[in-house]
Amino acid sequence: MSTNHSELIHSISKFISLSESEIKEIERVFEPISVKKNIKLEEENKLTRYLYFINRGFVRVFYMDNGEDRTTQINCPSRFITSFQSFITHSTAYDNVETITDCELLRISKSDLDELNQIVPKWSIFGEKIYEQALVFNEARTRDMIVLSAEERYLKLIENQPDIIKNVPLQFIASYIGIKPESLSRIRRQLIS
Repeated sequence: MSTNHSELIHSISKFISLSESEIKEIERVFEPISVKKNIKLEEENKLTRYLYFINRGFVRVFYMDNGEDRTTQINCPSRFITSFQSFITHSTAYDNVETITDCELLRISKSDLDELNQIVPKWSIFGEKIYEQALVFNEARTRDMIVLSAEERYLKLIENQPDIIKNVPLQFIASYIGIKPESLSRIRRQLIS
């Protein structure tokens, strides 16, 4: 097994068992890439080309709203990220995918993903689990944005995703929890005192 693909294979193996030939097919279609921080992987108003698996680093999804940056997703290692609506429906993206830190990623095109579904039929079971997790996460996130205060959202992020707090700039964290950076600074000061 390739060291570039070991985290991906480990993640898949939590849900399905893979033969050596299936592992080789997955390694064949997932291309390893190294990307510096602050690089747009996918851009709004264009077709999304790839689905990314994060081996190392942090990646965000955001869109611009009247000149303001709105971060909708921040992902860390062992997770998938892209502009999902565009990738799945092959339509123009309304958001951007950007590296926050230097990253080691695996990427796969939609055509290669479709091919993988044919060659490794068990892949669809794994894909279904990933989509289920994404739906549950997004539903919880939407609910949190409605019912929790900004401070409660920040505390929940600290509890559930402490790596984001340690590795992601405050302006992206503030945008992700739906507040201005100044408000996040105030919340942080209040929590320390």
